[in-house]
Amino acid sequence: MSRRVVAVVLMLALACTPAPCPRDRHGNPVDVDLRGAPVTLLHFWAAWCVPCREELPRFVAFAAAHHLRVVAVSHDRDFASADRFLRQHGIALETLLDDHGRFAARYHVRVVPTTIAFDADGNVIDRFDQSVDWSDPAVARRVLR
Repeated sequence: MSRRVVAVVLMLALACTPAPCPRDRHGNPVDVDLRGAPVTLLHFWAAWCVPCREELPRFVAFAAAHHLRVVAVSHDRDFASADRFLRQHGIALETLLDDHGRFAARYHVRVVPTTIAFDADGNVIDRFDQSVDWSDPAVARRVLR
């Protein structure tokens, strides 16, 4: 009987725990809504990640060329690291911070870079669990259905 009580208490605690949220540059949690735009790209990256550093300019250009909504989430320890990289490379990208990886875990992100494409209803269109050649027409076809 006590196992059932413990199980119920744990389930209630998990159900009542707010979903993990990334933070904005001021440290405020941001409730990310991936619905609304025809396509939203949820992009996980980090300034310390060599493949991310190489991919990010092409990713940003792809999103801009196709007028896609981007929610960028950095795995850096602080905004200074992410901002410094973005400024040094002239990349205009608003980014959120997920320094503990809790928001990424919600989307089963195990490696950066990872990009997940969502439709207007918030359903997953496609997922890329590594660097992607964003200039490849096959990638565009996968995202722009």
